Amino acid sequence: MEEREKQLEQQEAFKALMIFSIGPVQEFIAQARRTRDLWFGSHLLSELSKVVAITIDEQHGELISPYFDKDILADKQKLAELKVANKIYAIVETNDPKQIAQTVRKAITKKWREYTEQAKSELQGWINEGAWDRQIKDVIEFYAAWSRLDSDNEYRLVRERTEQLLSARKALRDFKQNEPGRLFGEQKSSLDAGRESVLWMDRYEEFRKKGIKKNETMDAISLVKRLSIQITEGSYSFPSVCETVFKSFQKKVHTNPECKVEVDRYYSSLRQRLSSILKLDGDSIDSYDSRLFYESRIDDYVNEHAARNTTEEQRTEIIKSIKVDLQNLYDRLSTIGVQFTPYYAFIQCDGDGMGDLVRSFATSSEHQNFSKHLSQFASEAKQIVKACEGELIYSGGDDIMAYVPLHRCLEVSNELRKRFAEILQNAVPKDKKAPTLSVGLAIVHMRERLEEVRELARNAEKMAKARKDELAVFFQKRSGGDLMRISLPFSTDPVNNIQKLIGLFRQGVLSSQFAYGLRDLYMKYEQMLGPKKWKITDSELHILIWQEIERSLKKKSPELLTSSMDENLAVEALPLLRGMYESVNQSEEDRLLPLKLLAEQLIIAVTLEKAGYETDANIENTTS
Repeated sequence: MEEREKQLEQQEAFKALMIFSIGPVQEFIAQARRTRDLWFGSHLLSELSKVVAITIDEQHGELISPYFDKDILADKQKLAELKVANKIYAIVETNDPKQIAQTVRKAITKKWREYTEQAKSELQGWINEGAWDRQIKDVIEFYAAWSRLDSDNEYRLVRERTEQLLSARKALRDFKQNEPGRLFGEQKSSLDAGRESVLWMDRYEEFRKKGIKKNETMDAISLVKRLSIQITEGSYSFPSVCETVFKSFQKKVHTNPECKVEVDRYYSSLRQRLSSILKLDGDSIDSYDSRLFYESRIDDYVNEHAARNTTEEQRTEIIKSIKVDLQNLYDRLSTIGVQFTPYYAFIQCDGDGMGDLVRSFATSSEHQNFSKHLSQFASEAKQIVKACEGELIYSGGDDIMAYVPLHRCLEVSNELRKRFAEILQNAVPKDKKAPTLSVGLAIVHMRERLEEVRELARNAEKMAKARKDELAVFFQKRSGGDLMRISLPFSTDPVNNIQKLIGLFRQGVLSSQFAYGLRDLYMKYEQMLGPKKWKITDSELHILIWQEIERSLKKKSPELLTSSMDENLAVEALPLLRGMYESVNQSEEDRLLPLKLLAEQLIIAVTLEKAGYETDANIENTTS
């Protein structure tokens, strides 16, 4: 050791390009039963990445990606709001890069221990502390690689070489000695079958108010996630899926006086009957607890808020009585045309061609400038999602994960995509094409398992990225049936088109028969143009199909022949459909592409309308 220190003292400092990677990404993000679990997994990775950036700055290094202004590093509030990806590039002048890497590793390990110790203090006496300590010991994965950088002109080659070193280091992995559970018959964690539960299940009455369900077995890592609200700095409260779904209904209440009267009556009745047993806060629709408006969530609310001396039998009876009252509310609201939508949207976005673009940067300043703009987008993404009443789970540069109420899902998709294009336009050299954003949208029932929802959104994102700069919409009915999978190029303005189509479906100007009839028409023509090699020019085919669309519209919707409907058809529907049809060019691979995209946008529109999607115009029509 002394020999090495002497050698280092004699060695001159040099500039090194260092790349750090923190994980495990999938374990922390994917293993989640509640949105707070999912959020904290992403939040933790971001916080640990910030620690890397801060440590590098303290070591007088220069951050390349992510890019931080000095004022951000000095401002705790700004730093807290920042979202950082789990891969960090920096240039450090040192004669011992290994020591820098070890210093960074110690800093992130210390940060992780702070979270685990706070969570442990919340569960004192309710956990197997030996198993807890063993599980949290070697969770964080940290990898580092570095190469000498003698000149900025060598940046591209040095970065490629360092990336290869990092990949090789990850492939080696750290194989640690296995330390299995010590008690025969220990229960496995319900979130991670590779670890045993650390909870003493006979203490449920003590920890049920921590958001842990009865018989929910949890390992130490899962408990750190679940207690994220208590252990995260500040008083941030991360809303559940139920609260997000409820926002669509809150909007209806604000615009419908009859609905407001019925809802207030229901909540007041609960407060009068149960205030001595249950905590029932709130004096308006904006402060009522959303769980009391969805039958599947009433159990959670009662178990969490019932008085300590309430028996299990009493809680069961209370749950039954609330469900009866809620069903009566459903019945009264249905008579005035108001329904609850149980659906929401889970979004995953990713930049197109980002890897190739980063690999093309010749200097560190080009990479750093790009990172600066990417950090700006990551910061603004949260504001965009918030403005659309949603919640941002993760924002690591171009990688976005969020969920929003159903009635804002199209809007937020479009806003994210447009802002990404605007910001990144100025982030790349003029001789390179600016990247685009592909968006995957999963429309799901609030009772779907979160890990399955996330997988659905990831698959939608993959479908959108297959052709790049597209919006892919997957819709999974709770009752089962076929999964809708449709991807549309943003160049055709699908969000604006679909929103207009939803209004026409709601007015009765368009019908679902017409939407699915066009898909059948596409399949029919696809067959005719296939093996039979039907000889018809592109222009003749284009005219013929439009005539088929007009004929199908009147055939599938005979009520449109009435005078009032016919006027709406001529003034609104036909020009909109014609414009959508004409805006798409035929391709060599698919001569029927204009028909295909028109049919798919109609199907998305009718699907969202049936799921409860509400535009401002729709709500006004309901209340008039």
